[in-house]
Amino acid sequence: MIDKKTSNQIDLLIRKLKDNELVSIKISNKTNSIEITNAIITNLKNIHQTQSNSINQNSESEETVNILSIDSPMVGIVYMTPKPSSPPFIKSGQKVKKGDTICLIEAMKTFNEIKSDKDGVIKSILVKNGEAVEFGQPLFEIS
Repeated sequence: MIDKKTSNQIDLLIRKLKDNELVSIKISNKTNSIEITNAIITNLKNIHQTQSNSINQNSESEETVNILSIDSPMVGIVYMTPKPSSPPFIKSGQKVKKGDTICLIEAMKTFNEIKSDKDGVIKSILVKNGEAVEFGQPLFEIS
């Protein structure tokens, strides 16, 4: 059970997080530590940036190209390499076939291989290694 003083301090931190559009706040002392993360702002910024990039790419392209996205099938942390010292599963411009492993998503301490559901060429990688992803969030653009 949290005492009233601690609860008020947490409420104050949440207000500061929202008012300043911060992604997270972490405060600690000798005995306690608290981190508050605003996943909604992070995801909204990522979605807005993805949409802006997509709009810019479409307006610059005069030729008609069928670009599809490969979306995240789950919530978790995306990894582009099998190990930190290994090369990435895929790179922009690389051809992929249906069933090729394109990344890993860690969910509940389990690493899940994400496979391409389409044949094509990776046009862009929309997420960064180690980034939190949501269900349905576009990860890659493929044509």
